[in-house]
Amino acid sequence: MNKQSDIIILGDWGTSVCRLYLCRFHEQQLTVLARTQGMGIKYISNPETRFFELCQPWIDQYGNIPVFLIGAVGSDTGWQPTNYVSCPTDKNNLLAMSKKFAARGLNITILPGVSCENRHHLPDIMRGEETQIFGFLFQLSDRAEKRLICLPGTHTKWALCDEETITSFVTSPVGELYEVLSQHSVLLSPAAVQSWCKSSFTNGLRIGMHQSSNLLHTLFATRACQVIEKRTNTEAAGYLSGLLIGSDVKAAVQDFDVYSHVVVIGSDHICSLYIEALEYIGISTEHFSSEDATLLGLQTLASANWGDMATNLTNE
Repeated sequence: MNKQSDIIILGDWGTSVCRLYLCRFHEQQLTVLARTQGMGIKYISNPETRFFELCQPWIDQYGNIPVFLIGAVGSDTGWQPTNYVSCPTDKNNLLAMSKKFAARGLNITILPGVSCENRHHLPDIMRGEETQIFGFLFQLSDRAEKRLICLPGTHTKWALCDEETITSFVTSPVGELYEVLSQHSVLLSPAAVQSWCKSSFTNGLRIGMHQSSNLLHTLFATRACQVIEKRTNTEAAGYLSGLLIGSDVKAAVQDFDVYSHVVVIGSDHICSLYIEALEYIGISTEHFSSEDATLLGLQTLASANWGDMATNLTNE
């Protein structure tokens, strides 16, 4: 930690988006001084160059600031590759396997990802979501019970947690599949959909959950309904989104049938869709902001004394 000013750069650099935070630790409280955002790892060829382009104004102001990063930045296509920690795992294992290096005078730490053999006896991996999970668990007064946590996104995660440990998880690439099908198939026009059709989403959700046991047998209706029933591209996009999320939730509920309550961590819009799907089949939910979870997770991991740190996040 920078003893002079307690300034640090925390970052979640994922596959699709890079989010960086200039922060100060003071009196056991994390304050976000500034934010910046850039492209994810899959869109850039030189992460080091891009990082310093984004953060140079902060460095010019504060000097050699320590940097603490999570996400795809530590993948084999990222800045510096880090290994995966096998489940079950807690925060201590992550910190023990972190990658530390210097770049242009800054001390950089990149956390590893997490791996497991999932419930289908297949290998699975995550990078970044584990920090959000630990951030959510950190703010709980009672961490003793077992929990099922859903983290919707490009690669949606369904993670089982026991006390302060991630025991296993399953990945469903719902967001990526939607992007591929909407941009590179005949199912939707590649033009960006600017509006949202709630009724079409609910219809796709119902079909994905109840009308068919096979996602492949319902996908092409996205196109056929536009041709036969003259559905608009917006309506078709809502249907496709509902179909994919409904199929994902249906499979997860079958995998984790002992859980009647699910924590959903993510942005408001995508979480609202998963919450609708879960509550549609009688599962209670609670929503926790992805940014709050990320910052709390980074706070607890970046600090050498995370157990003593306050959970209150303030923004200037």
